[in-house]
Amino acid sequence: MNTRTIGLALLACGLAVAIGPAPGAAQFSLEELAIRAFDITAELTPVPLKYEYTSGDIQFTSHGVLRGTTVAQLEVTAVSPVTTARFEFDRDVKLSSVAAPGYQVTTSRLRDTLTLSFTPALPPGGKVPLTFAYEGGPDYIYNEFVQVAEGSLYPVLISPFGDFSANLARVVLKITTPGGYNIAGTGKLVSRDGNTSTWDSEVPVPWVAVAGGQKHTVRDRTVAGVQMQFYVPPGEDRNLDKLADFAGRSVDYYSKLLYPFPYSQLRIVSLLIVGGGIGYPAFLMIDDRAFRNTLPGDLNRDSHLFQLIAHEILHSYVPSQTVPKGNGFIWLSEGFAEYLSLMAVEALLGPEAFKRELQEERNLYASVVAITTEPPLGAITFTNYHGGARRSIYAKGSLVLHMLRGEVGDEAFRKGLAAYFAAYRGKAARVSDFQEVMEQASGQTLDWFFSEWIQDRVLPDYTIANTSSSPNADGTFQTTVTVRNRGTGSMPVEIGFRTDDGVQIEKVVVSSRGEGTLTVTTPKAVTQVEIDPHKWLIKKDDKNDVVPVK
Repeated sequence: MNTRTIGLALLACGLAVAIGPAPGAAQFSLEELAIRAFDITAELTPVPLKYEYTSGDIQFTSHGVLRGTTVAQLEVTAVSPVTTARFEFDRDVKLSSVAAPGYQVTTSRLRDTLTLSFTPALPPGGKVPLTFAYEGGPDYIYNEFVQVAEGSLYPVLISPFGDFSANLARVVLKITTPGGYNIAGTGKLVSRDGNTSTWDSEVPVPWVAVAGGQKHTVRDRTVAGVQMQFYVPPGEDRNLDKLADFAGRSVDYYSKLLYPFPYSQLRIVSLLIVGGGIGYPAFLMIDDRAFRNTLPGDLNRDSHLFQLIAHEILHSYVPSQTVPKGNGFIWLSEGFAEYLSLMAVEALLGPEAFKRELQEERNLYASVVAITTEPPLGAITFTNYHGGARRSIYAKGSLVLHMLRGEVGDEAFRKGLAAYFAAYRGKAARVSDFQEVMEQASGQTLDWFFSEWIQDRVLPDYTIANTSSSPNADGTFQTTVTVRNRGTGSMPVEIGFRTDDGVQIEKVVVSSRGEGTLTVTTPKAVTQVEIDPHKWLIKKDDKNDVVPVK
């Protein structure tokens, strides 16, 4: 979700990633390396939770211990030898050793970036098992709650863009905790042997995580044909039935919109510190306040809670099945999860709930552009994923998809979504791939749209410069309006001409800093004109859209 709920599926793994040239190592491109499988054996030693507040921010003062060994099956997909590989690896976890049979491996670290150099170079088509051994105290390993993810639980390959698309791999995780803990993992629970549980992702995924705690109990549900398990501490189940219903309805909606839910099981963990939700393949971590129904303000409204759950469930499709890569990769995940969850709200809770949550996106983006200049969506990576850029990914990211839906039409948009997710299921995809599918579905050339709204940063500011209306000899009325764009960007703008009988909609294209004139004939007098009456467009100010006609 956006910062109203801060449901960041990528937050857990990405905010600390240091992107940029690794010291003493050559750059490698996005397609040169891939991980085909991970085998992880890890042991967690939780401690009592201790924290303090510093300048209003929570600071954790106790740290549990993680010990782990990971075997990553590295494959060279380049056409020439590769000398370096770069991984995200939590600075709070010490690398004890790394080995690759037949190679000398040297390491260097810059914050959370671990660079491996190989002698001799890895040959094209080479397949090399990398064995990492490590130990440390990453967040969060506590008696009260556990949340450990990729980059801490195990090292993951990152591209120069900072994305994780080269890790589309089958993951087997064997996790050991002290007795009395209920810890959930990504995928299917294969076995339990004493305090050790083995989880299997079953299909290739970009990452996995574990979460739970000492006091968490497991509540079973089967909704929409999907087996669900909810991990909740005592007293946090008052909203469980509602959240389970929302989860089931979301699964059913996406199964019809895209393709059947790709996993046989779904686990949802009530968790402190996620500030909304985090979504992994068939594995959600949801704010404990949502389970208690104690979110602040009016955030306990059904449409907000529904969107929160639906957003995180969509992450079982993207990035879990369709893995974004290259420039724009965060938008391809979070922007999509945010807008498709809005579509779920629209379909299942009705148009008024949809309008409410869509307006929240507009309000959030207005707050961003009022105080900062955010980068284009296609330029947001983990290096600048903070402040206005972070809020923009959710608010503007979803509104851009809403605009695209308005531009190509609802039928073509839904057709394009289904085709895109089907074509890139189990694959990595770029923004250009999504554009191509949408062009095929709509029969339109969309270069101009993606250039303006993904690669560039535009912000139209439409206003009615003047209006005039007069009766015709045959009893009809002719009305002329001039629409001015005081901002940037060139979009077809709907103008609504309201009469006593309803609204007549016409379109005009207004260029950056330009004007467009539109003349219509109506059977009755026009009483007012409105810019963008269906609220498809992103614009600087939507409070001056309605002008009376005299």
